[in-house]
Amino acid sequence: MRPGGVPPAASLSGVTNASRAKRKRAAVRSAKRSRQNSWWYGLTAIVIIAGIAGIVYTQATKPAPVGPFLADPSNPTKKDTHWHAALGVYDCDHWMGDSSGSGIWNWPATNSGGSPSRAKNPNVYAGLHSHDDGVIHMEPAVSEDAGKNTTVGRYFDYGGWKLSSTGFSFLGTTVKNGDKCGTAPGTLQWETGKWDGTSGKQKYTVQSGNPASYKLIQDDIVVIAFLPPGKSIASIGDPPSVPNLAKALGKSETAGASSATTGPAVTVPATKPATAPTTATPTTATTATSKP
Repeated sequence: MRPGGVPPAASLSGVTNASRAKRKRAAVRSAKRSRQNSWWYGLTAIVIIAGIAGIVYTQATKPAPVGPFLADPSNPTKKDTHWHAALGVYDCDHWMGDSSGSGIWNWPATNSGGSPSRAKNPNVYAGLHSHDDGVIHMEPAVSEDAGKNTTVGRYFDYGGWKLSSTGFSFLGTTVKNGDKCGTAPGTLQWETGKWDGTSGKQKYTVQSGNPASYKLIQDDIVVIAFLPPGKSIASIGDPPSVPNLAKALGKSETAGASSATTGPAVTVPATKPATAPTTATPTTATTATSKP
């Protein structure tokens, strides 16, 4: 060190260079952190935007609720809580029915309050049932009888009957593919239509798969037939319950030929008929008064 405490010029240069290097390293680290933070914030923003887009898409493509719906005591004006569909079951050469008449039958089970109940559990109200009309009344009192659960198979199950893609057990008669229908082996066929509001011949679409899985809709007509070879389901005409469908809907038939258009065929998965738990406990619906 020089006299007077002044460091040599070389020492000052070393200190300055070290300081500059330190500041440079700090600047580099700061730049790296800044870049890392930018990536982090960018990735977070992308995740958030993707999440929001996913929620919007899910809501936009969410299937609309399917009726019939449970009645809402807090909203007595709520619609679509009572639907109707005509049913016809044909065995070889005749429409099946009970003492009510050809193609017409009454519901086989009622509870102590006189309401239609499930054949396997008479204490439990049947949200799918018939009166003396051969019409399927859909009046759900519990969620298992509402919406997508209103199938032909559930109706058969509640009545104590059976239905599959190869046969049925209904009103004391059991048939399956290959059983004699007259003198030849018969097969099960089925078709569906929509009542067009007239008393004319209705139009139908022949279906495939298991009729038990068919989801019933308001104004539906469902025909299930066990037929011999060479006899088409189109040849048997409308089921006798169709005029009663108009009555159940509170509508009047108009004269004239059918103006309905034939809809697309429905392929139903070959599953077993829908069944309902028999362990359900009675609900307040067991004393409900059935509507027409």
